[in-house]
Amino acid sequence: MRPQSALRPMSPDDFLAWEIRQEDKHEFVRGRIVAMAGATRAHQTIARNALFALHTRLRGGPCSALHEHKILTPRGNWRYADVAVDCGAMRPNDLAAVEPKLVVEVDSPSTSFIEELERLEDYQSVSSVAHVLVLAQDRARARLYTRTESGWATSDFADLAEEIALSAFGFALPMAELYEDVGFE
Repeated sequence: MRPQSALRPMSPDDFLAWEIRQEDKHEFVRGRIVAMAGATRAHQTIARNALFALHTRLRGGPCSALHEHKILTPRGNWRYADVAVDCGAMRPNDLAAVEPKLVVEVDSPSTSFIEELERLEDYQSVSSVAHVLVLAQDRARARLYTRTESGWATSDFADLAEEIALSAFGFALPMAELYEDVGFE
């Protein structure tokens, strides 16, 4: 369904008011509405594993793991992270993360390099984000971006025996746990 407001420019607030009335999820990127595509079984399994792993480790603390929750970027883009850790005060009616500290994205074969780069830049522009973790869905492979005093450091992982250290939280996520129940062709 085409939004009524597609004929006029839409602000991030206009988008939020429109999107809340929709059955399907949409992102708002560079002033345009982008429909969310369906995900593969591997994508869903990896995202679920990340959500559960983070929820278990964060239980009882000030942060919580969220699935497909909106994040507003300084550019005015609304993004849906596959998984995010929000450390802001929990308010039940919030539609977006208040203080996202970790963003987990499972890459999609249909997403172009430019789209992935724009998404990464959006997440890295959010001042509270300390880590962005990108997980491949076609093989056990992860890339962790960590905010440092001098910029963003990158670490790559490709072995199920490795652990991904999340310094902002003081714990690590085992690759084997993130890729549990995913069969690769």
